[in-house]
Amino acid sequence: MIAVDRAEPRAVVDLRGGTLVPRLIDRTHQHVRVALVAGGALLLPGDRVRLRVRVGADCHLELADIGGTVAYGSPAGVPESVAEWRTDIVVGAGGSLVWHGLPFVVADRAHVRRTTTLTLCGGDATALVRETLVLGRTGESGGRIGTRTSVTRAGTPVLVEQLDVAGAEPTPGILGTARVLDTVLAMGFPMAADPAAAETVVLALDSKDALVRWSGSAAHHSPLPRTRTF
Repeated sequence: MIAVDRAEPRAVVDLRGGTLVPRLIDRTHQHVRVALVAGGALLLPGDRVRLRVRVGADCHLELADIGGTVAYGSPAGVPESVAEWRTDIVVGAGGSLVWHGLPFVVADRAHVRRTTTLTLCGGDATALVRETLVLGRTGESGGRIGTRTSVTRAGTPVLVEQLDVAGAEPTPGILGTARVLDTVLAMGFPMAADPAAAETVVLALDSKDALVRWSGSAAHHSPLPRTRTF
């Protein structure tokens, strides 16, 4: 769990670790930087990971992943065991979250369910979250992953998305032959894609927020800009 609240002379920070361990990098009265490190081998078949993040009113949190994550597959001859990763984020009025996630790799024979809920408590709450999904390690086609993302702002749903992909079963119109899906969720942050960049799309939401996405063969080819830091 990660919870931050604005206070003088320094913000109040509550960090509680488990499978993921949050580490405080620095803080002022309203700006906090936290690193996320693995508390053990991640992500093994059957694992259950839950991360709760709360950003208080008028407080600003920057999260940094230390190393990407590999979802490992079940051994040959053993039935697939589903691993689950759930992230629940609440951003208070006037608060903001910036999270530059590093690649999440789904190895052969891995089966993962990822759920992300983002609650913005007011029209001036903002969030900038990057997620990079990679099907397979080098030489692999990749396993299965189902992701569900839901975002609400001031009690009103602004985005609900369900995406299911499997490396061995390419689906036309979703990833096709691409291995990488790079996404930036820009809630309250202006984001625009390079119109010259192939396979890049911007989904403009009615809430004036945006989802920017690129698909391709390798994460380092993505033209999406780095999520900003404070």
